[in-house]
Amino acid sequence: MRRVLVLAATHLLALGLGFGLGIYLLPILIAPDDPPVAQVQAAMAEARYHTTFRRHLKGSDAVHWAEGKVSVSPRQVAFDGKMGPGPDYKVYLVRDFVDNKADFLKTKAQAQRIGEVKTFNRFLVDVPESINVDDYTTVVVWCERFEQFISAGQYR
Repeated sequence: MRRVLVLAATHLLALGLGFGLGIYLLPILIAPDDPPVAQVQAAMAEARYHTTFRRHLKGSDAVHWAEGKVSVSPRQVAFDGKMGPGPDYKVYLVRDFVDNKADFLKTKAQAQRIGEVKTFNRFLVDVPESINVDDYTTVVVWCERFEQFISAGQYR
């Protein structure tokens, strides 16, 4: 009987570990290629505003983080750096700086979602023509599926 319990426990542990690794690795495996470096650098050079995503913000953790340079222009938000992989990442503009999940959820109704991120080293997100980036101060990356704060950078 004890042997059956040990086998069941080890198999359940292996199953749980495999499931967890699958959740973490799947976004990496299915991610499209990053946009070309030259294209991201050109967008950053034309940008009106510049900021950074910092890895150790209050709301970031070992799995949900981003670090690197971010540029905001009336047409695009460009990122060059690294981001912890995950599914369903969205880019928002908010009026006031937020650095954690609770603060973002308080302002999410007034935030403007501008696009999604499927790559984890560089991204370019087009800003819809109806949005004026001067009406906002901060870029936020948010995991919609798991309601997780990833990072934010205040650009003005």
